[in-house]
Amino acid sequence: MFLTVVPGIFNDWKHPRYMVHLRSQDLRHWRNARILQLASDRVIDATVLRLPEGGYRMWYNNEVDKKSIYYADSADLENWIDKGKAVGDQSGEGPKVFRWKEQWWMITDVWRGLAVYRSDDLLSWKRQVGGNLLEIPGHGEDDGVIGGHPDVVVNGDRAFLFYFTHPGKRGADQKKDGKEQRRSSLQVVELLLTEQGLQAERDAPAYVRLSND
Repeated sequence: MFLTVVPGIFNDWKHPRYMVHLRSQDLRHWRNARILQLASDRVIDATVLRLPEGGYRMWYNNEVDKKSIYYADSADLENWIDKGKAVGDQSGEGPKVFRWKEQWWMITDVWRGLAVYRSDDLLSWKRQVGGNLLEIPGHGEDDGVIGGHPDVVVNGDRAFLFYFTHPGKRGADQKKDGKEQRRSSLQVVELLLTEQGLQAERDAPAYVRLSND
């Protein structure tokens, strides 16, 4: 497990936070916490992928560099070599990298919906034009605001985008900081691949039936 640790309760975001590597034999008890040495002392939101040629790559948010997405490589999940910036065309967080439809994809939360990038080699990323996913609010219960912080489950030839909303952040109450604005709701939508790239019709029913294949 790669976990973001914020060592305290702070009044602003200008404090250290770091990535910790933990190990488990049963997925319940996690031990041997070890801080990773990455690009700065303010890093969050790790996603890790096994590389086709072997080894592993981690993408994460480096808050010191305008919240750009950085990456690091490892041969064994223990020792990491930071490689610098992967995506920096605009600030973002919560990167999710996955392979689907013979293409590598990265989705990041840019606070105006989710930005989409694609790559042939997991090094050079081209941003999808035509707007962000989940930028336009949906009509479902708790879905009437922008979507944030994604995860993707690829199952066979289908892919499902899981995201969260803060349902209370709308209308005149959008900038308030109360219980309703902090409340989070988890949502899911099926991803579609069109000539324009990845799309997500958030008002369409998402029938999720995962297979073991």
